[in-house]
Amino acid sequence: MPTAVPESSEGLSPRFQRPGLKDPRLLMGLLLIALSIVAVVSVVSLGNKTEPFYVATRDMAVGEEVKASDFALADVRLAEAGQHYIPQEKTIAEGSVVTSRITSGQLVPATALAQELTDGRRTASITIDSAYASTLTPGKHVDIWIATKAQGTTTTYNDPEVVMEAAEVSTISNEESLIGGTGKSAVQLLVAEESLSAILKAINNEDKINLVPSDYKNQG
Repeated sequence: MPTAVPESSEGLSPRFQRPGLKDPRLLMGLLLIALSIVAVVSVVSLGNKTEPFYVATRDMAVGEEVKASDFALADVRLAEAGQHYIPQEKTIAEGSVVTSRITSGQLVPATALAQELTDGRRTASITIDSAYASTLTPGKHVDIWIATKAQGTTTTYNDPEVVMEAAEVSTISNEESLIGGTGKSAVQLLVAEESLSAILKAINNEDKINLVPSDYKNQG
């Protein structure tokens, strides 16, 4: 009975031979697999990357000057959206002015701080009843109505006239001790430069000043 002879790969065509460790095709395949793994890991790492950005530690109204303790750092993942906020490497200058309202815990927008207000608005403080002041909030807009005193009298007033529409409420001081515990609160408004003179004159003359929410006229 004939004896079986083991098959040898020596006589096989090169295309049917088992690849060795030095076979360029095997090495190329391993290289492609390694590159694919590295690419996937890099994409995942970039997608999970966080960076430190500034967040507000308190509410800040337009026109306020800020200090270092008004901000903290938080690691967040923003990717391309990060360009709209202030990162750690950009130092916030002491004394910078708030140009748009910032709330506690909010990421600080890159456009929310400047060296000074550039929209021409000025601040004016008006004293009103605390009960009414409690219905206002920073960022709300009010129309300013003034009733001047009638000539020759201190108790009669002319019909009120609006001197400015949509003045923005900046801050509200509800601590009555600041103004004698009289049930009054000081409301700081951001007003147009051309309206400031009439408002200050009314304050000095003790005319009647009323703040009417601007959205009232939109509800009619």
